[in-house]
Amino acid sequence: MLRGAGERFGSWPLAAALACLAVFSARLAATRVYQVDECYSVAMARLVASGREAEFQTDPSAFSVALSSLSPRAERSRDLFSRARAAMLALFWLNLVLLAACTGERLASRRGLAALLAAATLAPLWDYGFEIRHDNVLLTGLLLTWYLLRVRPAGRRSYFAAGALAAGLLFVAFKAFAYALPLSAAFLAFPPPGHRAPRPALIASWAAGAAAALAAARWGYGALGLWPVYLAELVRMSAAAAGVRRMPPWEALWRFLVEAPLLLVLVVAAASLVARDARRRAATRGWDGGVPEAALVAGACAVLLVNPTPYAYNLLFVVPFAFLLVHRCADRLAEEHRTFVRALPLGGAFVLLAHGVPFAAAACWEAAWSNARQVELMDQAEALADSREPVLDGVGLVPTRPSVSDRWLLDTLNIGGFRDGSGPRMRDLLARNPAAVIIPNYRTDWLPAEDRAFIASRYVPLSDDFWVPGAVLPPGGGDFEAILAGRYRISALADSGLAEDGAGSAESGAIQGATLDGERFSGGVVALTAGRHRLRTGVGGRLAAVWTGPRLDRPPRLAWADRRRLFVDWY
Repeated sequence: MLRGAGERFGSWPLAAALACLAVFSARLAATRVYQVDECYSVAMARLVASGREAEFQTDPSAFSVALSSLSPRAERSRDLFSRARAAMLALFWLNLVLLAACTGERLASRRGLAALLAAATLAPLWDYGFEIRHDNVLLTGLLLTWYLLRVRPAGRRSYFAAGALAAGLLFVAFKAFAYALPLSAAFLAFPPPGHRAPRPALIASWAAGAAAALAAARWGYGALGLWPVYLAELVRMSAAAAGVRRMPPWEALWRFLVEAPLLLVLVVAAASLVARDARRRAATRGWDGGVPEAALVAGACAVLLVNPTPYAYNLLFVVPFAFLLVHRCADRLAEEHRTFVRALPLGGAFVLLAHGVPFAAAACWEAAWSNARQVELMDQAEALADSREPVLDGVGLVPTRPSVSDRWLLDTLNIGGFRDGSGPRMRDLLARNPAAVIIPNYRTDWLPAEDRAFIASRYVPLSDDFWVPGAVLPPGGGDFEAILAGRYRISALADSGLAEDGAGSAESGAIQGATLDGERFSGGVVALTAGRHRLRTGVGGRLAAVWTGPRLDRPPRLAWADRRRLFVDWY
């Protein structure tokens, strides 16, 4: 899209623009809201680091294993997330550089910088490109494969590396087979002429690379004791995926249209150009034309359409390949529309309107979604639960704490079991192993009404998105249950810190003439055993018993926040 921009304006403006984007991406990666899949990725990595294989919710992928090495001794969830995001930011820019390199341009040249700037302003890549998700590692492998086999062919060495990548990616993401294997099959069936080796030799090299990667993966998983877990979870995930309700791809396609309209128009024009040349039996039907890139885009789109859950993050595999097709056909498109291209002011305004404005709007919109609330809840949950006390959120927002069961994840693959009774009931799990903190969100709203009513009967809200064990008592006191043994603060409701008390009070919380289990009690923090307790007082006004965790003297005061906005899918 910006193929000729570098030739007109020089390298310095391009380099300056890329530097600004790098700084902005670093800020965005540090502060943007965490998505539920990211929480799951960090939680799985924590399980690998701590050896809690029994709690795996899907196969322990190579991505989780690699991610676990970033901060194996981190005591705070915020550190786990920030370090993982920093690693993904580096991978994000590696993918952008690889994408620019796959155009065949020399990156140090003006045209190479222009290609990199064009790739770096593809808004859908910013949506998910530095998120903590295995899709970005899969994209790295696919781009490397394309670069080695299409852009810089080196015969047997290239095919050996491609085979290793294809096999290795199968351990990165379950869906890698839909991308990596067809891509390799195409290069095995139609080797580009630059490899200068017989096809049987290239096939043998690819097979040797694949065998080496499989052997390395088997040895690595065996050394970590994860191979049986990997096989068992792979079978379970395959069975669960077969029962997933199919979704239409409109969300992903709409995001493509809204955030990259110019790329969408150009990819349609480029595909039409390739199809027209193919019908004319032109030279572009071979590796010298745009047919390979067009086939790459068609394959990515086909995978998106057949995917039963075509979420928008699958654009990570459509948009980069669409960019490669547009770049491959850019000169032909410019020649056919030379009048428009030569009208630089008009052409520049069109690019700004159709590409720059949607990218800027998407970037500003994403910057508005902060992870500050999520980080605050991580810190408060860790303050209210020690390393052995469970935290329940259904997504893994607090990976430094265990959950109530080894089947804690709430997602589209297993929520049916919680609803229809074929799996565990959350109220039963909480009854057996009460959580010290519950962080409600849209995923916990998927639970049956009975589960949510059970939670409301045994927990009290510090905010709509943060609940702890406790009870609100009527005037004069009454019986209540401490579902978890530990420290509770008993005070007047106005001084309790609960969400329903409004602005709260700065009073000490002393209670006059009260007894707790028959003993005189003046209020404050008290250690309670699990079970029923009786509080009596002659003073009017409602009372509250609220969990304070291992070291706090009073529950934290949290600003009210809607649980449904703790995580968002469209940002």
